[in-house]
Amino acid sequence: MDVLSAMAVFARVIELQSFSLAASDLGVSSSSVSKQVAHLEKHVGAALLERTTRRLKVTEAGEAYYEKCQQILSQVEEAEALVTQFQGNPHGVLKVNSDIAFGTALLARAVPEFLVQYPDIQLEVMLDDGAVGPLQQGFDLAFRVIDFIQPSEALVVHELACAPQVICATPEYIARHGQLQVPADLENHNCLGGVSLGKANRWVFNGIDGSQEIQIASRLRANSSLMLQAVMLAHQGVCRLSGFEACQLIEEGRVRLLLADYEVKPCSLFAIYPAHKYKNMKADLFIKFLEGWITANVKNLEKCDQIL
Repeated sequence: MDVLSAMAVFARVIELQSFSLAASDLGVSSSSVSKQVAHLEKHVGAALLERTTRRLKVTEAGEAYYEKCQQILSQVEEAEALVTQFQGNPHGVLKVNSDIAFGTALLARAVPEFLVQYPDIQLEVMLDDGAVGPLQQGFDLAFRVIDFIQPSEALVVHELACAPQVICATPEYIARHGQLQVPADLENHNCLGGVSLGKANRWVFNGIDGSQEIQIASRLRANSSLMLQAVMLAHQGVCRLSGFEACQLIEEGRVRLLLADYEVKPCSLFAIYPAHKYKNMKADLFIKFLEGWITANVKNLEKCDQIL
């Protein structure tokens, strides 16, 4: 038995909480995953997982073993990355996680050029609107558009760009419910809010009267920016969007900018990656590539002046 490979399989089962999902992620059969975990348990002489028909539970020994597996696998990855740097030829798999809005609006446009520029790197990209937890699930790099992320000993946080926020609604919604004159008018509208982006139920504005924080009323709160945008486009409410999402919608006439005389507290586009002793060369290349791509391809990212 290849103990290191079995450790990697076991770790993926823990991270995905499923034998079948781990098998799909690793490109092998569920029976193969189950056998490798069973062989690993026999090798260490302890039950690492408790299997039932409904759930997968990690034993106390399994939790301790998983923590050590993470450290060992991380050290192996760092060693391989270090050798790659000496070779000067980046190759292998880079696992990237991004929030859905940024992933679909910009990342999807940048990835083809990266793949052409670095033909020996394979990308695995997963989109979700969760917190930075994906880095604990084996991802090398994550992108989030958010107001603030606290760096730590375990995480490096790199700000790539300012991401302005704007308030929008469809012309149909405005015709039915009226135009907004001041931020306080939001209290009489259905605001579509997030549930996992900091103070998602409070929108902060800056204007000639200073800063003001508005408690929004919402019949829908969701952790998916795409869902909120879809409901807004169905004329069901007012939505706060990032500038790179809003520009195209406004240009197409599908939504209108509201409260244009007020600045919505902006967010930032952050790259987050584990604070290893050795840099992940592929992640570093991707971050630098994306910074250059944004500068070259996203006009007026900070203000979208021509439209907003």
